[in-house]
Amino acid sequence: MGNRQERRNYYRILHVQPEAPHEIIVASYRSLMTKLRHHPDLGGDHETAARINEAYAVLSHPERRRAYDQARSAARHTRAEPSPVAMLRVPACPFCVAALPRVIALDTRCTSCDGPLAPIANRLAGRKEQIGRRTGTRVGKNDAAMVYLQPRTSGIAARLRDLSPTGISLFIACRIAGGTTVRIVSDEFDVLAAVVKVQPGDRLHTVHAKLLTACFLNQAGVFVSMSV
Repeated sequence: MGNRQERRNYYRILHVQPEAPHEIIVASYRSLMTKLRHHPDLGGDHETAARINEAYAVLSHPERRRAYDQARSAARHTRAEPSPVAMLRVPACPFCVAALPRVIALDTRCTSCDGPLAPIANRLAGRKEQIGRRTGTRVGKNDAAMVYLQPRTSGIAARLRDLSPTGISLFIACRIAGGTTVRIVSDEFDVLAAVVKVQPGDRLHTVHAKLLTACFLNQAGVFVSMSV
């Protein structure tokens, strides 16, 4: 139990106190990744580095940290730490953290970053997959896509590998940290996804991500090989 709580507590992951100022959080993150060599390029474990990156992505961002602190405060009544999955339920855009509209339709987009806001669960029609394990049919893809690491920045060219109702994988030349929320745009869809695993390669890295929200531009044929 203690190990599970440790994995969920972003402050413990970064070895800082909940009242730590931004400068301490940044310094601790850099120390963990470089001096303590947790970065995969320095021989560190990828899963550990992904947890550190995930914690830093929240605690280094004022609005995300505020939402996380509020979730932790509410969780104290049940003696439980908020999980990363619960963080996705915070009423904010997963990509730019702008406030969500009161009503979200299948084609609703963020007024700040234009990212899709319809939760992927709304499109699954009862299909369920365990987080991080895509048990549903994967459709092989070889289409070009653009990956955006931050709002209002240039996209990075990528090549799709496969797609399932809750996950996506692709090939890309740049290294993306685990826990990063990215926007992926192709001719068929526009999605926001959380990176869960990265397999390094000589020239291209394979990125596996969990779909968070989606807007399918081509309403037919995205999962043509999937039985209904």
